[in-house]
Amino acid sequence: MEQKLYPTPGQFLADNQAFLLENEALVQLNFGNASAHQAETCHPGMLFGRYQEAGEMALLFGNTLPWNICLNAPREDARSMRAAAELARYLRESNTEIKGVTARGDLSQAFREAYGGTFRTRTAMDIMVLRQLQSPPAVPGRVRKAGMADLPLVLDWLCAFSWEVLHEETTLEKQREVFGPRVESGKTYLFETPEGAVVSMATVCRDLPHGACINAVYTPPQHRGRGYCQNTVAAACREKLAQGKQYCTLFVDKKNPISNRVYEKLGFRVEEDCLDCLLAEE
Repeated sequence: MEQKLYPTPGQFLADNQAFLLENEALVQLNFGNASAHQAETCHPGMLFGRYQEAGEMALLFGNTLPWNICLNAPREDARSMRAAAELARYLRESNTEIKGVTARGDLSQAFREAYGGTFRTRTAMDIMVLRQLQSPPAVPGRVRKAGMADLPLVLDWLCAFSWEVLHEETTLEKQREVFGPRVESGKTYLFETPEGAVVSMATVCRDLPHGACINAVYTPPQHRGRGYCQNTVAAACREKLAQGKQYCTLFVDKKNPISNRVYEKLGFRVEEDCLDCLLAEE
């Protein structure tokens, strides 16, 4: 098994372009992180590489602190399990800092077992992909883009979303840093009732060459079950598909089958599982 570390994220993208484009929705975290830093020089806190055997790729990885290390590999490939284990041992022996690992379930298990230490599952997710939108039943009201006047409400909802989905507290300042630009650039969608009440939200968090990722889908408990979420997500997907994207994708919590059925009705289908595991401090 041969390890290759890249001097820049841009070279990682160029060297693995065919696999990344063919599996774009499944590799989107590494694709997005590498694209955001492609001209920078790699270092232990920003590490991109691959493992290969007999000239064939077995594993791609990216470690961009403070995020988890992300692993991608061909499906049903035993070489990938060995590569994930070798990577774990390399990181451990080289004292390279990681916060956790985000990967398909089998890759995650092989990595964690070889790395040692204690990991806790933050979220168990499915990666869903929509290529043809099935429009939901219309409900009174409209979907509109959020403006800066909506930012305080958006930030409050993001804090509620973080606690409900991840069981983690966050701060308005941290959310403003990430989502303020998304609101300003028209990537946040809100459902507004005829009375002017804002009742649901979705954002586009990642534009890929052929697709768009939707996240932070949130409806306050008192407004759920009325079709607001479906119509908000549908509006975001409809716009992206009309702009020429071939698909939309999102990560869904395996523990929330009700919301996942909502996405299935829109045309989303599960393409791969994904575990987000955090490493406990020693």
